[in-house]
Amino acid sequence: MSKVWMVALAATLFPLAAVAQQDASLEFENVWVRAMPPFQPNSAGYLTLTNRGKAAVAIVGASSNVAESVELHTTREVDGLMRMEKLTGLAVAPGERVEFAPGGKHLMLFGLAFRLVPGDDVQICFQLITDEEVCTDAEVRMSGDTPDAQDHQHHHSTE
Repeated sequence: MSKVWMVALAATLFPLAAVAQQDASLEFENVWVRAMPPFQPNSAGYLTLTNRGKAAVAIVGASSNVAESVELHTTREVDGLMRMEKLTGLAVAPGERVEFAPGGKHLMLFGLAFRLVPGDDVQICFQLITDEEVCTDAEVRMSGDTPDAQDHQHHHSTE
C-alpha cells in the first residue's frame, strides 16, 4: 500500500485508536470459510461481527493460519457489473453489527497452504489499529451449507 494511502487511512482511523485501546470487545458469529476444489489457491470467508464494547474498533487488516495473505473486501455494482474492491480498513462503532456475506463485505484468503475441506477448522485473525490482534475459529463449509449460529458464536476481548 502506498505511503499516501497509509497516511490517509491513519488520519481517518486515528481518532478511534485512543478509545479502541480502552475497550475493544468483538463478538464473532457464523464464522466460516468456503471449501474449494483441488488446486484452487484462494477462498473467501464470511461472518457476523459485533462490537460489544463501549468504544469504536478500527480493523486495519486480517490474517489466517492457512493463507499467505487475507484482505478485507466488498462487492459493489459499477456500471451494471459487480466488482470486488479491497477495503483498507473498517471502523466498527459500539453496538454495530457488520455482516460479511457473499455479495457484500467478505474476507479473501490468498495463497492457501492446502485444500480446504468441509469440516476443517481454520483460524482468522483481525489486526486492530491499536496493534492488537483478535482471533476466532472458522469452519470450512460448502457454499450452500446453512450455518448454525449457536454452534459458531464466539466472543473475544482484547482487554
